[in-house]
Amino acid sequence: MALRILHVTGTHREIGLQVGRTFRRQIQDFLQKYDKFRTLLLPFLDSTEGRKVYEGYLKVAQSVYPQYMEEVQGTAEGAEVSFEHLFLLHCRPEILLMLKSKQENVDETSGCTSVFLNFCNGPRLLAHNEDADANVQKLGYIVVANVKPYQLPNGDVLPEENFTSFCYPGILPGVAYAYNSHGVCFSTNAQLAKSLKSDRIVRHFMNRALLTASSVEHAVDILKNTPVGVALGFCSNLATLHGDRGRMYSIECAPTEGESSGTLVSVRGIEQAEKGSVGHYYHYNMYDHLDTPQWRTPSSQHRKARADEMEAAKTVQDVLNFLGDTKDPDYPVYRTGTMKDLVITATTAVFDLEAGELEIYTGNPKTQPEPDCVFHLCA
Repeated sequence: MALRILHVTGTHREIGLQVGRTFRRQIQDFLQKYDKFRTLLLPFLDSTEGRKVYEGYLKVAQSVYPQYMEEVQGTAEGAEVSFEHLFLLHCRPEILLMLKSKQENVDETSGCTSVFLNFCNGPRLLAHNEDADANVQKLGYIVVANVKPYQLPNGDVLPEENFTSFCYPGILPGVAYAYNSHGVCFSTNAQLAKSLKSDRIVRHFMNRALLTASSVEHAVDILKNTPVGVALGFCSNLATLHGDRGRMYSIECAPTEGESSGTLVSVRGIEQAEKGSVGHYYHYNMYDHLDTPQWRTPSSQHRKARADEMEAAKTVQDVLNFLGDTKDPDYPVYRTGTMKDLVITATTAVFDLEAGELEIYTGNPKTQPEPDCVFHLCA
């Protein structure tokens, strides 16, 4: 499958306009074909409660991130779709989780898989399966953007941005995997916190903000110091081309509980290891605030098999084999839309820090001979 790639430059609004005009058909098709948008999100918006939640998220986004609101407005105009519908799409993770707490038939299992491989003498990899609705595979695209400086209402000027990001149709860059001109590479995973807020920043806007990070410390600062905090938890995996003494990072965040505003942040550093060492981990340092999605749990036999496979991983091909694993008939790592798991793996991304490359696969990386495209990481 051919990847759609758009190179854009301009202000936030101009970027949005170019994306909307170029991918007008893909964005319109996604809004028409994405079943949860039509059957769950739109009916919720039409309810009294849904309108209140929507307006709350809209007000916060306009106040905290006006520049990204301009991107969404430009995309809506360029794609000739309703801004209200496009912003509603940005609230999808939060609203679907709200609905799931009330309706057993709402299934929100679109979390992804990320893998770190960090050996002293290489390889050094951050690899990621982007798991999503099947329409994302058909209609998604890559944006390579140069964003001009932006003056905030208070007079402060935000610096120029340069990044490359895989995008869901109509949604801001940053929600999947990306890298920027500072040499910071990102992958994002859903994480379901017990606390869900309707008066905070929706996750997709916070993901977009992280694309500006010049370092891991800067990324943590963005999460901790953004006014009001995040509405829904997520995990951002970071690796940098230079510095950090070879470490990679898993950063988990969740909204604070109660009335206090802010974001809870937990950082796990993945140190470089010798080639002969083995080990794997799950970063759940914030377990007091997290719910494990029990409705998507592989059998203990397959969990052990996956752990054993990652223990043995030493090469790029080992990682590709793991991310392409389809052994579990119900919940494979490489997701194919089973009866119990309707989500599919849209693309697989491999950040090879030794080679300075991002490889993207649109098929199963275990069996696909070559990536569909290769980006050279610059820093």
